[in-house]
Amino acid sequence: MGTGCDTSVPPEHPEESHKSHADHDEHEGEEHNHQEHGAGHEESGAEAGHPEENHDDATHDEASHADEESVVTLSPEALESSSIVIGNATAGVVTGAFEVPAEVQHNPDLVAHISPLVEGQLLSVDALLGDRVDSGDKLARLRSVELGQARAELSRTTSMRNVAEENLARQRQLRAENINSQRSLLEAELAYEQADAERDAALSRLRVFGLEGGSGPDMALLSPIDGVVVERHATRGENVSPDDTLFIVANLSRVWVIGRVYEQNIAEVAEGMNATLTLNAYPGRTWTGTVDFVGARLDEATRSLPIRVEIDNPNGLLRPGLFGSLRLASGEPKGSSVVVPLSAVQTLDNRTVVFVFGDAEGEFEARPVTLGRESDDQAEVLEGLQPGTPIVVDGAFIIKSQLMRGELGHGHAH
Repeated sequence: MGTGCDTSVPPEHPEESHKSHADHDEHEGEEHNHQEHGAGHEESGAEAGHPEENHDDATHDEASHADEESVVTLSPEALESSSIVIGNATAGVVTGAFEVPAEVQHNPDLVAHISPLVEGQLLSVDALLGDRVDSGDKLARLRSVELGQARAELSRTTSMRNVAEENLARQRQLRAENINSQRSLLEAELAYEQADAERDAALSRLRVFGLEGGSGPDMALLSPIDGVVVERHATRGENVSPDDTLFIVANLSRVWVIGRVYEQNIAEVAEGMNATLTLNAYPGRTWTGTVDFVGARLDEATRSLPIRVEIDNPNGLLRPGLFGSLRLASGEPKGSSVVVPLSAVQTLDNRTVVFVFGDAEGEFEARPVTLGRESDDQAEVLEGLQPGTPIVVDGAFIIKSQLMRGELGHGHAH
């Protein structure tokens, strides 16, 4: 019984084991030599197939893992309590449009800078900042020594011309009666021409001051246009000169809106484009017009191209200096494509995605897409979707949050 239960190795077993290992090594050596000699012909099916099978399995696992990371499933309760709305991607067109920064400015043709055309002293200032004035209204009163001298010179030369004119008429009458000589008539004509020229010179000098006549050293500064006094730099009693701008009067019934188009959009801008103005000061309000000027060169400081839109401003809300943006649209569709609401578009892992409704209830897949043009509320999809595909049109951010929370819970950080 003791002999039958003995499990010790007989003395001859080590030798047999050693021989067996040697035979196995020799056999492996022969197989190795056989593989080296047969490498140019074909490999063993088992030995050649294993690496490829391992590689396919790894690729499949990675793809499955990536698919799992782009899919989220909501419970029926969560789906019912959320504000998620399902719709379909549709075929359509999106009008080409883009926004540029813009500023409201005066229309230079409706602005007047009022300066004195002669040195003097302000006797009174009659217009206040913000006053509405009509063309011809008095803004201030000025007293000028130079103006007084110019008027006196006009008065003197006018008198001399009148005397010369009377003398010429008398000499012509005497000549007609053959009483005076031809020489006396010629001298009278010369004297008249000289007096007339001096009088014209004095009048021209007075016109430089914006006057046609009058007397004394005082004059009124008048508004040349209807408008509002938007700037006043006049103070009673101060000495002023033609270099001083005392008032700026602006008519705000029409204003310019100057936009700045950056290089990437220059090819899309052209005169006649429709433009919609929005201002930071008036959320929700818009004004429309058309582009009537496109600059010929870029601004070197901002690397942008100036454009102009002229807009009616009957209620005066468009105040120069206000900032906003111009949305420019050519009105020409760029061809048929797949269109989705902007609310459906999300960014995930630096990719633009749209959440597609899955096969199972509450299942959503983040589908990468390539976008084209955008409008106020739509975007065209160039790649990634087909018309009719069920997508999340509202509440996509909720699904994105759930997906990111699930990734972080599995140790993924993106």
